[in-house]
Amino acid sequence: MKNLNNTNNTNNELIENKDKLKKFNFTIIGSGAFGTAVANFLVDNNNVIIYGIDKKEIDDIKINHKNTKYFGSIKLKNKIEATNNIKEALKEADAILLAIPSHIFKIVLKEKILPNMKKAAYFINLAKGFDYKEIKFLNQIIDETIPKNLNLGTLKLSGPSFAKELLKKEPTKFVLAAKDIEIAKNLKKYFETNYINIIISNEIYGVEILSVIKNPLSILLGIVQGLGYKMNSRAYIFSEALEEMKKIVNLYKLNENIIFLPAGVGDLYLTGNSKKSRNFSVGYKIGKNDKVNKKILNSFTTIEGLRSIEIIFLLAKKNGIDLKLFNLLYNITYKNTSPSKAMDEFFKGINEHYE
Repeated sequence: MKNLNNTNNTNNELIENKDKLKKFNFTIIGSGAFGTAVANFLVDNNNVIIYGIDKKEIDDIKINHKNTKYFGSIKLKNKIEATNNIKEALKEADAILLAIPSHIFKIVLKEKILPNMKKAAYFINLAKGFDYKEIKFLNQIIDETIPKNLNLGTLKLSGPSFAKELLKKEPTKFVLAAKDIEIAKNLKKYFETNYINIIISNEIYGVEILSVIKNPLSILLGIVQGLGYKMNSRAYIFSEALEEMKKIVNLYKLNENIIFLPAGVGDLYLTGNSKKSRNFSVGYKIGKNDKVNKKILNSFTTIEGLRSIEIIFLLAKKNGIDLKLFNLLYNITYKNTSPSKAMDEFFKGINEHYE
């Protein structure tokens, strides 16, 4: 069994003294793949209940200790509770983890969670994306929707992780970010296991931004591979992607070194190089077909990257930032430029200053 014990003294101390930790009550909103996978490692040291709207899915978790829809026959830990009753889910919650698509984020907070809260709790965002109607980051939506007397602190958990690999206890590194670093520091220990490593940051806006940016860039890396470009060219695009991450981070006047957090380079490496990633997979299919069509898009349930392309493109245009990769993506996905033509033009222009 692989573990991280030798690399993290704090983690060692935690593992040796688990019995001294007060168990936290975690409520996970959303019974999808990632929410379920997080529940499965959180329940090692805490009480965890999953809330979902799909009765079949919830019964599967509660009775069969599986989430067959996402994980087939893989068994979940027996201690995970699950319910379709939001009041029951929130009754004892010390922390509420939001593992739901960004387009329903505010509605769920406003109409489901807020009216049924019985006590103040921490709010931890697991989702990646914008509020696309208001063009706001999800931590902002939490802060604006939940009154201060009910919100003990807003946090973001992010990092390179495939849900199925979490279930298989693959060593994984996350960043837990909050405006108040002490809040992240205090909660960190409840997330750590002998295969989960947590670092903390006070750059919650930066982590939210990185979570949004990496999705469309992963689509582009999928397109490039789908078109048949080899490792040199794919590494070229990956390097350019990091440069564009820095430009966007600088626009928000944040420390550009945050791209080296797990939510930056790490997450882009993971989701930009594997068909396990929805964003990479949709890009790969677009590249293989050399066009965008509804059949490809409809074959994927939640593709946050596609929603983000237009917003980031318009943001860059408004602020005079040259983001060549996002220009490429916009032309391919919104103007129906063929991917092969767009990439040919991009690579032809790389040394224009030498002509």
